[in-house]
Amino acid sequence: MEETEKTYTAWGLDEGEHEAQGLKPMLTPEGQVELLKAKGVTFDRCSEEQAIEALSGRDTFLHTAAYRKLFQVHREGGKAGQYVKLDFADLLDLDALDGRLRRTFLAVTGDIERIAKTRLIARLADDPTEDGYGIVSEFMQGQRATYRNSIARGLKARAGSSGGADTYSGNLIEHYRSAMPVWVFLEVVPFGTLLAFLLFCADRWGDKALENRHYELTGVKAVRNCCAHQSCIINGFTDGNRASHAPRYRIMEWLSGREVGSARARKEKMRNEGMQQLVTTLAVFDTIEGQRSSDTKAALVELSGALKNHCQRYGEQNAFVSFLSFLAKTIDAVRDI
Repeated sequence: MEETEKTYTAWGLDEGEHEAQGLKPMLTPEGQVELLKAKGVTFDRCSEEQAIEALSGRDTFLHTAAYRKLFQVHREGGKAGQYVKLDFADLLDLDALDGRLRRTFLAVTGDIERIAKTRLIARLADDPTEDGYGIVSEFMQGQRATYRNSIARGLKARAGSSGGADTYSGNLIEHYRSAMPVWVFLEVVPFGTLLAFLLFCADRWGDKALENRHYELTGVKAVRNCCAHQSCIINGFTDGNRASHAPRYRIMEWLSGREVGSARARKEKMRNEGMQQLVTTLAVFDTIEGQRSSDTKAALVELSGALKNHCQRYGEQNAFVSFLSFLAKTIDAVRDI
């Protein structure tokens, strides 16, 4: 996608609306196919007509072409910079696998969020010093004013049954708007607020295990948001996608205890940001005490099989295959699936 000297009226995070040159032009599906052909992508197992149809109605070019970075390129010679034996069918194949991965992990993170919320409410109900109302008040008063006001604004905007209200929980919020108990509050706030409340409780009770769980759940939240927003996952399975911090000790201990890969493999794969978050999600799903959905467990089994099939299909010459294999092994380590 060559840059042009055309002047565009653009918008950016820092500058807002401004004039800009040297930007990539928007391409039609036909132009997108030509661009891929120029980069060495072949259309043998998927015709150009089928590719145009896919780029017109199945998934965007940005999404589908994202997986090309996983494949090798010629380093020298007349084909320097072009991809090695990459067919458009491979991009569609990995796009489909990524979709399956996202759907499965969205179910996994949904189970985790549900169980974490349920166990927290049950613990509060068993505590004679808690009445279910004061803890919400103390939590809200303990937050920074900007965050506290953000939570309140979000709930007020969703309350009621008018056209702008939340169809699914607006009436519940409205009914308890003057005195919201914890069992309602945690039902209607987003995952991020649930995590903030969980950390508040960990500090309140001096519970180190709950504090550790909170930090693990931040990785679960990242996976959940990625899956819900249909972001690519597999295209991040490269050695260059380094995590911003080391994996938590409990997660590495879980991997070791389940004998997932060698010590070297665990260390290498957990340096990857996406893999670290996915593995953390699986470890939490395995260790959380609660009723995990049988449908979710079945989906994990099917995903493991799909990952193994892709490992056989692409072989060891593509580095991303080792990530797929490690993820399959981690899924197999989850108990009772």
